[in-house]
Amino acid sequence: MSGKKNTGKKSASKKDSRKQLMLVISAVAIVAIVIIMYFIINGETKGSNTVEYGVPVDYEAGGYIKLGEYKNIAASVEVTDEDVEEEKEFALEDSESYEKVNGTAKEGDMVNIDYTCLLSGEAAEDYTSEDEYTVLGDEDYFPEFDTEIAGMNTGETKEITVEVPDDYGDELIDGQTVKFNVTLNYICGDEIEPELNDEFVSNYSDGECVSVADFDNYLRETLYNDNVESLADNIWEEVLENTELKKYHRGELKAATEETEKSYANFAEFSGESLDSILESLGMTEDDLDDVAKDAALEKMVAKTIAVKENITLSDEEYRNLLIEYMEYENGEEQTKTIEEMEADYETGYGENPKDAMLRENVKNHVKEWAQITGLK
Repeated sequence: MSGKKNTGKKSASKKDSRKQLMLVISAVAIVAIVIIMYFIINGETKGSNTVEYGVPVDYEAGGYIKLGEYKNIAASVEVTDEDVEEEKEFALEDSESYEKVNGTAKEGDMVNIDYTCLLSGEAAEDYTSEDEYTVLGDEDYFPEFDTEIAGMNTGETKEITVEVPDDYGDELIDGQTVKFNVTLNYICGDEIEPELNDEFVSNYSDGECVSVADFDNYLRETLYNDNVESLADNIWEEVLENTELKKYHRGELKAATEETEKSYANFAEFSGESLDSILESLGMTEDDLDDVAKDAALEKMVAKTIAVKENITLSDEEYRNLLIEYMEYENGEEQTKTIEEMEADYETGYGENPKDAMLRENVKNHVKEWAQITGLK
């Protein structure tokens, strides 16, 4: 009798254990499903961290954005009489002119100079300029300019030797001893109130327009060309404004953040200044860099989505030609470049992945072709 009772207790115990195990397994499964669903809904799956550069992706289907109107955008390149008058007023207000004083320059003077840079005895165009203003002591150029120009007489030309710092930010002259031929044109006296005359018009237009009578037409043509040149960017900006952002794709945002930081860091290095100094000069903070990155991520998401919907692709030849166009190689240098070298040049210059950038530019060109543009000649 006691044996049967013991067997019954063991059987019941096994059933209870299996039941408890099944309950635990069910609970774990439910928790796992909830976690997976949460990550899917919030875009936290592994795929949301993945970015394939230059590859179209439908981020609208993924629930990240909702495209607005991107075809038949209305745009105009027309230049009105009011536009011309505003540009004329701006030209006068932006004019910088001073009484020309002869004499010996001293620290604290604003002076007007021409300078030519000599590298290995040859003039370097990138470091050659005319009609430049600088205040002696402010170190607008190099410290040697300030100390050596002080004491020069107007009309005098002097060879100034500059010890360029290793971290100046330009591989061409970093750490080198460079010679400049500097001419002191004049010492700046009182500022002259600009007057709209033939001399002003000629100086403003770099000789392209020499008469006040023709200045309105010159400004109108210049503004028209500016409008045409910025047409694609303006239309694209409206496409972005028409887009509803639901959430950022984490991979695109991460890539855009890294590219933005790299771009500004490269610019700071090229300028020979710290990143903080560059941001301060631009009236920006590090928080503003976050906003720039977010805007860039949205652009990528919109461009890749439109590329999917409109079956926009970029052939190898189109990709190469766009790279050449943006890099502006001189003297046929592009003929000696491989596509990988061009991509490296682009990333160094722009801090952005070139495949993404060229896809976006291709999409922008299509969007411009679809736009309703008025005022074209």
